[in-house]
Amino acid sequence: MKIFLTGIVATPYAREYLSKFAITLRKLGHEVFVPHENSWKDIANPWDENRFNFVDSCTALQKCRWLVAILDGYTIDDGVAFQAGMFFGFTNKKDQKRKMIGVLHDTRVAGWTWTAGDKALCAQVRDAFRECGEVVPNFASVQALLEAEKG
Repeated sequence: MKIFLTGIVATPYAREYLSKFAITLRKLGHEVFVPHENSWKDIANPWDENRFNFVDSCTALQKCRWLVAILDGYTIDDGVAFQAGMFFGFTNKKDQKRKMIGVLHDTRVAGWTWTAGDKALCAQVRDAFRECGEVVPNFASVQALLEAEKG
């Protein structure tokens, strides 16, 4: 499965978090593009710097079947919002193969037991994810959805 994995990349630890999940997904056989790595493959120390390239990211968004985006924070990261909107624009509602999965594990927003769920997200972002997929509380849920997709 080709996956575009995105999230907040302003700090080294945020980039490391994304890159480590990308490594996990790649080990499971998925092709994963991470914007700050600007790569489909594992690279050495991917969190050391932001290698973002606009054209490469837009091309990857077109090629991917899944967008997995971290939606943490009181407001969604502007880069993530742009990428989600662009992916949604490429998605034909009849095309059931393209999915958007949001990961919201910020307890300030979703609550400690995920009681608020995705209700606090910007309505446009939340509805785009619901239209083409769903918002889940953790990466384990993403992996379960990917396994279910395999059949």
